Amino acid sequence: MGLICVDKLEKYYSNSRLLAVKNLNFTIEKGEFVSIVGPFGCGKTSILNIIGGIIDDYKGSIMINGESPSEARKKRKIGYCFQKPNLLPWLSVLDNILLPQKIANIREGNEKAIELLKMVGLKDYALMEPYNLSGGMQQLVSITRSLILDPEILLLDEPLSSIDEINRSKMQLKLLEIHKKTKKTTVMITHSINEAVFLSDKIIILTPRPATIKKIVEVTFLQRNEMTMFSKRFIRYVKIIKEELINGQDN
Repeated sequence: MGLICVDKLEKYYSNSRLLAVKNLNFTIEKGEFVSIVGPFGCGKTSILNIIGGIIDDYKGSIMINGESPSEARKKRKIGYCFQKPNLLPWLSVLDNILLPQKIANIREGNEKAIELLKMVGLKDYALMEPYNLSGGMQQLVSITRSLILDPEILLLDEPLSSIDEINRSKMQLKLLEIHKKTKKTTVMITHSINEAVFLSDKIIILTPRPATIKKIVEVTFLQRNEMTMFSKRFIRYVKIIKEELINGQDN
């Protein structure tokens, strides 16, 4: 049994008879990095929000280590990083990261936050306001904030979509490093096939709405680094996923 088990999930858009997700079944194991890809508007964010316990009006079953998503969320087992950093501009980088602890009334020192900043290479920026940081750095702060309560699961909703291509490649390496060091079970939505292949152990490919699973692709590399994207194996994975997405839209 996996850490996240989705069984016969069905979801209608709020206040609508429009079916977003239909008969979705998949399992995510502890420590895996899983990407969800699919056409625009096929329900990817709805799926992530259901896993995260943000949406609870759905049919079917989702269990997170034997608990419902809402139960797991209440116990702070889920960290969520949105598409935009959503940092409070009047707080320092450090205080933004500590905000979930403050909201949860957890009284701890700054040591954990400093260690997380050190891990992502932003320790020297701890006392700066977010507007002094680049977009990529702000998103790193957002990811760091989602880790401060030490969740079992990290949910990423297109975290790098607003970052330019060169810095996006650097951020992908950072995400890879974060996953290696924290070993968090990670579920990410992305529209970048290259990004999904580079980061993921498994890629869930969805059909157009209502979303069902077109295919699940297991991704294996001997190692992942700056040269991985130039390898024949990488190009082959990208080709497979691209063909599945194109064929899915034609059906």
